[in-house]
Amino acid sequence: MTLPRFFKNKCLLLVLCFWGFSSGSIQAQSLSPDARISLITCSPGDELYSMYGHSAIRVNDPSYGIDYVFNYGTFDFRTPNFYPKFVMGKLKYKLAVSDFSDFLAAYQYYNRSVYEQVLNLTPQQKNEVFRFLQTNYLPENREYYYDFFFDNCATRIRDVFTNTLHSNLKFDPAVGQKKQSFRQIVGIYQNPFPWADFGVDLAMGLPSDQQATVTQYMFIPDYLQESFAKATVSSATGKYAFAQPVTTLFKATAPQPTTDSILKPMVVCWLLFGLGALLTFWQWQQQRAAYTFDVIIFGLTGLLGFVLLFLTTSSEYKAFPKNLNLLWAIPLHLPLALLLLQRKTRDFLKNYFLLTAGLMALLLILWRWLPQEYHPAFFPLVWLLGLRAAFIYLHEKQKKPAYQNKSTF
Repeated sequence: MTLPRFFKNKCLLLVLCFWGFSSGSIQAQSLSPDARISLITCSPGDELYSMYGHSAIRVNDPSYGIDYVFNYGTFDFRTPNFYPKFVMGKLKYKLAVSDFSDFLAAYQYYNRSVYEQVLNLTPQQKNEVFRFLQTNYLPENREYYYDFFFDNCATRIRDVFTNTLHSNLKFDPAVGQKKQSFRQIVGIYQNPFPWADFGVDLAMGLPSDQQATVTQYMFIPDYLQESFAKATVSSATGKYAFAQPVTTLFKATAPQPTTDSILKPMVVCWLLFGLGALLTFWQWQQQRAAYTFDVIIFGLTGLLGFVLLFLTTSSEYKAFPKNLNLLWAIPLHLPLALLLLQRKTRDFLKNYFLLTAGLMALLLILWRWLPQEYHPAFFPLVWLLGLRAAFIYLHEKQKKPAYQNKSTF
């Protein structure tokens, strides 16, 4: 997983609005009885980096002139080896603090809606939360290693309140009855970005197909907002709703309608399969074949397999291990595809493609019962790999001297 260049350009203003506080400290103090602590939820944006939305905590105390936003979703672009660290899950995110007016202006600039839920806390509970945030903001505490599902800007906020309110805070189990996996949850937000959805599904392994629990749903800002709305909190005076009704601080204008590109993953993959099927039919009819197409297809698939193998074994992200896409994006495809360029092939190469054809057929048969949910665009790719592998095996088994060295595309 990499960050596109526009991520840096588009995010720069948003990051800078937190920068004034990021290297300093907040003077330790208590809040007045008039203080309010609220959850801020920002709608998904039009860019890849913003497609899941965002969450932050607002601390507003007019008596002391405080109106801060505590944001666990910032990082430093100047970090050495920024991109490799991001891909490997070794990039440190940090808690940053800004004036609320700057925070709101940034989201207005990017035309993203901002919502607020004031939390029903006692004065003592408000001060416990504020002290927790101040402690988190100390230089030695503010950084953490980001994990998309289990440790992000939304889960950190959930943990602020579970760690300060303890058993007094109860979440409604109905949220967890949606019975969605992590992959299905993020798929809802990735739907407007089909190629991002395709790429994320490639990278995520079996842990992504676990059903999320009540508290795990809160890794998505919208679900964090919903969970807070349905939660209850207890105090010496009784049990009551944790959050007040959602209010809109800024409503984004509707985006201009755009024409969707037809070159979506599903279309491209089926076109690729169609090309492979026509080529296979023609070569079989002509009893002549060259493997240029196969070197490209199996070579690129094998290269993808090496990337996935690297991610599943080396990345710190908990979503990447045990990736069953390695059952079709097999790293060995790359070196063995290159052997097809030789004038004479060996028996082990023929047997390899026989095994590949059998494995692809097995995957297609078991598609609906696999423990990992595959992106539907992978289906024609597996068909293509199986078809070409079977053709290579049968051609190598039957080829005759009269045409074994003739070539076509």
